[in-house]
Amino acid sequence: MSKALIIVGCLVLLYAVAGFAVDFLPVDAFQSSSNDSYLKIAPTNESSFDWAQFRLPALVVGAILVVIGKFVGGKN
Repeated sequence: MSKALIIVGCLVLLYAVAGFAVDFLPVDAFQSSSNDSYLKIAPTNESSFDWAQFRLPALVVGAILVVIGKFVGGKN
């Protein structure tokens, strides 16, 4: 059970870190451009579901799952 919590926690952390990293990627990453334009995750419509709004909660939940998996699991 503890290994499953650690794996799920790591996957959630990976999603959260990738979500934050996307904000720092340049738009033309593989092409040389004179202006510095970067991607920014922003919702297109207020009524639409946006996965980007769950980056911070995913980071917190992932860290909590990893900590629970480390300390509650005991010695296997």
